[in-house]
Amino acid sequence: MKVELIEKKELIEKFVEQHNQDQFKRWSVKDLRAHFGITHKIDGKYKNMSGCCFKCFKPLRPDYTQFENYCLDC
Repeated sequence: MKVELIEKKELIEKFVEQHNQDQFKRWSVKDLRAHFGITHKIDGKYKNMSGCCFKCFKPLRPDYTQFENYCLDC
């Protein structure tokens, strides 16, 4: 299984139309992921893994908010 965390450059290239690219380039990658609802590319398919650890994909507990997108173990 091939898992990739989507970077800002790929989000802009794949999901933003050419005439709107300048507007989205100013956004943070966190905001782009939330806007498009996509965080990872797993086996060639785009998936939204929000609410899960970005490394091990376990659901995040509310007390893990200080680590943002990663669980305490990762």
